[in-house]
Parts: sequence; C-alpha cells; structure tokens
Amino acid sequence: MITPVGPGHAELFAQVGGPSVEQARAYDTGPFSEILHYVMDDTVGRHGRSARRNEALQRALDEGVDWVFFLDADDKITPNAFEAFGRVIAAEPELDAVWGLICTLDRGGEPELREGQAATIDSREEFLSVAPFNGVQIGGFYRTQVVARIGFDVGMNTGEDYKLYCQLWNTARCAKRPEIFFLNQRGLHSTGPRSATGQDWNVSVSGQWVEQLSDARVFVEVGGDSVAEPARMRLTNPADPSQAAHLRGEFFEQEALGKLKALLGTTAPSIVDVGPGGGNHLVWCARNLQPKRLIAVETDQATSDLLGENLTVNGLAETVQCRSLVAQAAVPALETAVFGTGLFAGPARSGEGGRGSLDSVLGDAPVDALRIDTVGTEIETLEGAASVIARARPVLWVKVTPANAMRFLQGWCRGANYRVIDSVFGAGVTDYFAVPKEAP
Repeated sequence: MITPVGPGHAELFAQVGGPSVEQARAYDTGPFSEILHYVMDDTVGRHGRSARRNEALQRALDEGVDWVFFLDADDKITPNAFEAFGRVIAAEPELDAVWGLICTLDRGGEPELREGQAATIDSREEFLSVAPFNGVQIGGFYRTQVVARIGFDVGMNTGEDYKLYCQLWNTARCAKRPEIFFLNQRGLHSTGPRSATGQDWNVSVSGQWVEQLSDARVFVEVGGDSVAEPARMRLTNPADPSQAAHLRGEFFEQEALGKLKALLGTTAPSIVDVGPGGGNHLVWCARNLQPKRLIAVETDQATSDLLGENLTVNGLAETVQCRSLVAQAAVPALETAVFGTGLFAGPARSGEGGRGSLDSVLGDAPVDALRIDTVGTEIETLEGAASVIARARPVLWVKVTPANAMRFLQGWCRGANYRVIDSVFGAGVTDYFAVPKEAP
C-alpha cells in the first residue's frame, strides 16, 4: 500500500486512510502473505505526490514486493479488497494491472457507484472510448515491476495519474472488473505548492485524452435498441458536440433529425447532406428513413477521413454517394488519400482555388431533402443550388447564423418561394426547416 500524505491531509489519513488499511488487513489478506503500508510524508509540500509515489515504488521494487496499491490519504480501501482482487487474479493470472468500479462516498458518508461508468474494460481502445471521469481511478492493484518501469511524471501538478493509466493500457495487460477496491472521497484536495483542483485535472486529462485518440482507432456505439444493432462512430475529439453525443450513446441533433423524418412526405427519399462532418446525420438517415439515395457533399477536407471511416464501419461506403465542393487546387493531399480511392467524386471547380456550386455537383439527381451545414456561407450555398431547388423543391434543413437570419428568412425564402415551418435553436446557430409554399 502506497499513500502520500500531502499538506492538510495528516489528520484525514489518521482518521480515514490509515484505519481502512488496518481493517482490510485484519479481514482477509487475499493472495498476499504480507501487507505493507508505505506512508510517504509530504505534509510540508516539499516533494509532491508523484515524487513520493515514485520513491515508494522503488522501495517496493528493492524489497521484492509483487503488487502495489495506491491509496490517497482521504480515501478508504474496502475491507474485502484483497480478497476481491484474489478472485480476479486467480481467474486472470496474466494481468499486470486491475482496477475496480468507481465508488464514491456521498455527503452522508454512504457509498454510491458512479453513474455512467464502464463496468468492465478489457483493451486500450475500450479504455479510450470512456470519458476519463468514468474510466478508472488511482486505487487499483499494479504489478510492481510493471508500474515501476513507468512511474509518475513528477513535472505534472495534476493529470499524472491519467498519464500513467494511458501508458499502462498501451504497454501492459490491464483490466477493469466489477469489484469495489476502494471508496473515494471527492473534494478533499491537498493544499500547498503542488496542489490542484478538479477543474485543473479535467483540463489536463482532456488534452491527454485527445492526444491518445490521435494514434488509436477508437469507436463508440450509438443508437442501438432491441431491434437494431448500434451504429459505430469513430472518436477523435470528445469536445466536438457531435462526438460528445456519441459518447453518450446518442446521435447528434436527434430532435432535428426527428423533425426531418416527420416532414418527409415520401417513402424511400433521396437525401443530400451538404457539410456532413463525420457522417452522424447520414448514418442516422440510413438506419431510420430507408432512403433510396444518400448523397454526401463534402465542404471541408479536414473531416473527409473521419466521414469515410464512419461510413465504412457502418457498411455504407457503397451506399452513400460522396461528392465534394472543395476545389481540387486546395486539396492536393486529399486528392490522393480520398479522391484517389473513389470515395469522393472530383470537385466541381468555380475558379482557381474556389468552390463549386451544388447545381454543378448534383446535376439532375433527385433530391427530396437537402440539409445544409456550411455555417457562415449558408446563403451562398443556397444560391449555388438555385437550379436544384427550383427543379426538385426539396424539404430544406439549413443551419443559419444570427448574422444571416434576416437574409435567409426575408430574403432567400421569399425569393425562392419557401416558408419556414419549424426550427431548433442551438449554440450560435438556428436550424430552420423550410418547405415550398405550394406544398400542402
């Protein structure tokens, strides 16, 4: 057992952490012949918890200790923790690190499991598919030789725990199991020069999470039910609103998607999504509208790879027709990586380095619904689709910024003989749904 005791935590350790270790030792030592408790004093804040933990790790290594458990001074190891770990390691002796369920103490001192957490985790990809807050915590069992090779980053004031987890999941045999090894008391942070708040931890860990996702292919399950298997969507940036919804197991903008479904008065519709991002709306439409045709019109080369991955993993690579408004001269790398594969049709030009129009990209393709997400240039995009809209008279779903609201509502809609019949307000934009005035 390794417990750094930082500034302001000496009394807490004496009342909470220390007695809990003695209670667990007396209850059952599980697979261990001896339980040692390395209490690492740092009450004046000269060292920092990472340095103290690393010193204890080296001591454990030197003394031939097989496993270590990190317990903060204000947390409690559960009475049956050693016994519970013994069951896990007996069943899976190859493991190098084992975490249990996240269990916190409420204000009344009663334990409660954290909602939304993963009950089991078996791979790095699964670990990275879970928000850090709902993944694992410091209280776990670690093989001494494995964790000592990595250690804690002493240059970090916060987030060093998550950095260690990431390194372990990347290099060792790790697992989270539905056992409870310790009880966490939130909000009792140490003071002193190396202290940090929960918000500081969130900032540090969020950045690390995105960095880890950049070199791992992580997918999350979205929108499953008793009838249909869930979709799978790639996770690259949890701060993105669409991917944040996917992390919750939901499709992004479900309210607006429901409105689109209600407005479509035809079976097997042909749907065009301009600015599809990672393909959230296309995947939803494919699963919920039985469309005859889906066309993705890409406007941003930065999202093309993500869109391609999400379409492919959901079996839609051959179903969705992918076209592009991005000018050929502006995307030499994309031209080879994406256009060369046939995923996207070549872009229509509109001047050197410019952008093609929807009229030239769509031609005479049937269009029952047209979604436009080109925030800031939505009016120009509509103007470039004048022939398609005049011919097909589709249901329109347009994201409109406040600066363009009057141009859209009083200008473009009047000129095109459309009327707005519904809307959804969002952060910085409004989703307007419009239909031809001649429609019933």
